[in-house]
Amino acid sequence: MNNDHVVNRVEAALQQWRNKEDRFSRIFTFSLSSNRALLKEKLEFYERVAARYSGTQDQDERFALKMLQGERNRVEKQLYPNPLIRLLRRILVVPILNQLVIRQDNKRIEQNSQSLHDQVQRTGFNNLSEKIDQQIKLGQQQFSLPVSYYINDRERLDHQLSFVKDQNGAYHFEGYQTSLYNESKPDEKRQQFFRMGEGNDVNAAGAYNLLSGRCIHRDGIWFQLDFNDKDAQGNYKVKQFHTDYGYDLEKILKELPLKELLNKGEADKLREALKDGNRISVSFMKDGNEQRFYIEANPQFRSVNIYDEHSKKVTINTALGNKTTDVLKETNKVKEQQQMGQSRKNGMRLN
Repeated sequence: MNNDHVVNRVEAALQQWRNKEDRFSRIFTFSLSSNRALLKEKLEFYERVAARYSGTQDQDERFALKMLQGERNRVEKQLYPNPLIRLLRRILVVPILNQLVIRQDNKRIEQNSQSLHDQVQRTGFNNLSEKIDQQIKLGQQQFSLPVSYYINDRERLDHQLSFVKDQNGAYHFEGYQTSLYNESKPDEKRQQFFRMGEGNDVNAAGAYNLLSGRCIHRDGIWFQLDFNDKDAQGNYKVKQFHTDYGYDLEKILKELPLKELLNKGEADKLREALKDGNRISVSFMKDGNEQRFYIEANPQFRSVNIYDEHSKKVTINTALGNKTTDVLKETNKVKEQQQMGQSRKNGMRLN
């Protein structure tokens, strides 16, 4: 979509009315051209358009408004044949209606704009308010905004945010197309359209994690993109792992000698970060020492992936130096000592 092209907003608005009349003509059998209720709504719509764009400097829009004035006069004459009534209406009624319409439109646009700003920011895209407002003022049926940034020194995310106008003239954040580029793998390009408003909205951070091959957790379900299968639109199909699949992240973490599990606050943060699809830095306790690794959730194989400081995937035995049992005993001993200490503070005993 070329957002540099300025749409004739008057023409676009009149096309909306034409589409409305076409829908009505297919529904009702009587003639719409002489229906008084429809003519009154049509005249009010024309006056609303004229009031909204009366200050435009665009030549095409100014010409469209002149053409619209002729059509307004024709409909007005059909509704009010008496010239005196038409004159009084133009002097007393139309100015008040125009001011009311302008205030209502401005309030509606402001509310719509604020709603879009909030939704876009919640999704992880900041500093777009001015650009969104500029596009709304153009009045196009749809528009898109590009957002690009580097995640690290090798990976770049290119987003294309899509907005569309509904039949009532309100804009909606339809979703965004995200492309992940890895400079160390120039031939590999992954992209996905993330649709909004379907109950499991994915934010920008989640989009990156999914395109990186990791899983995210929403409402009791783990989601992961299947890079070996695409739908007709070119999007990767989504694998889902429900609760009955048997993936117990809590249990798996307890089987690892993680220092973070010794503190409830850190343990909670670790679980939430893994559910968001992040690869997290953790400390493995080995022979009384700490060694840094990175882990990420792997629901499909009911495990966690472990990486060393060079982002190389390693096995649990490699990470623990084949001393899994001794290390776990050491970790559990520390946990029990902390629990006993906490129980004494609370005036409780452990049986």
